[in-house]
Amino acid sequence: MRLELIAVAALLGTTAATAQTAEQGQYAAQLRAMFMSVAAGTCPADLMADDLLKACQQQLPQMAPGLKAAGPIKMITFLKTEQANGDRYEQYQVTFTNGAPSKWTIGGLQDGKFKSVYSLGD
Repeated sequence: MRLELIAVAALLGTTAATAQTAEQGQYAAQLRAMFMSVAAGTCPADLMADDLLKACQQQLPQMAPGLKAAGPIKMITFLKTEQANGDRYEQYQVTFTNGAPSKWTIGGLQDGKFKSVYSLGD
């Protein structure tokens, strides 16, 4: 199953080199919590910045059924970190119970909330 784009907050500017492979991700738990919330039919206001929350709420009718059908997350694997406009973005491979693994990016953490969560559908 191929999951579509959740939301993309502006990722403008140049992207710095990828961090060293030994680095560990910091956002896996928040990404998992977002998936669980959206699959249950709500957008987590405690994790999403205003623009991301608005985009999530607009796309919720399409996203919730897809995430629910994908089933629980079996594995989240950290892939890399990138920097854009001074913000940290982490990419993960997410494997749901039903469907093929997909890559997801989460980042732009500000005041405890994320500005961006998206998948390019791969």
